Amino acid sequence: MSVGGLFAVIIAAMVTHRSRPWVMTVVVGGLAVVFAAIAAYEWWVGRRLGIRLNRLHLIGVVVGLVVWLMYQTSPGSLPYDPSSAQLCAYAGQRLDHACLVRADAARLHSDIAWWSTGTLIVIFGLMARRSRTAAWTTPAVAIGGSAVALYFLEVFVRHMSA
Repeated sequence: MSVGGLFAVIIAAMVTHRSRPWVMTVVVGGLAVVFAAIAAYEWWVGRRLGIRLNRLHLIGVVVGLVVWLMYQTSPGSLPYDPSSAQLCAYAGQRLDHACLVRADAARLHSDIAWWSTGTLIVIFGLMARRSRTAAWTTPAVAIGGSAVALYFLEVFVRHMSA
C-alpha cells in the first residue's frame, strides 16, 4: 500500500500538473482520502483486536514530516513563504490591487493545502500505533499535499506571466 500509494501520488501530481486547480486538488485529495479511510479502518480493527505495533513504524511518520517540511512550496527562486508583492514581482506584474488580490488568494489556497497536509500527517502519526497504513502512507500524503500547495502558486505565476 505504501509504495503503490507513493507512486500513485507522484503519477497523479505529474499528470494533473497542467490541468485546472480543482482537478489536481480532487485527484490528489481523493488519494489522501482513500489512504485515510484505509488507515482508519485498519486502526479501528487494530483497536478492536488489541493490536499494538512496535514503534519502528513511526519512522514512516518522521519521513513524512521531513518531506512535508522540506518540500519546495514556492515556485522558482522565491523564498519559502513568499508575500503577495513578491509573487507579483516574480510574475512580472505591477504591484496594483488586482495582482495583490489574486496573489493573496493563491497564497491562501496554498496555505490551506499545506496546513491541511500537516494536520493529516499528525493524525496519521497518532494512528500509527495500531495502523501500518497510517504510518507508511504518510510520505505519500506529504508529497501530495505539498505538491498541491506549490501548484496553487505556480498557477498564479503561470497565469500572470502569460
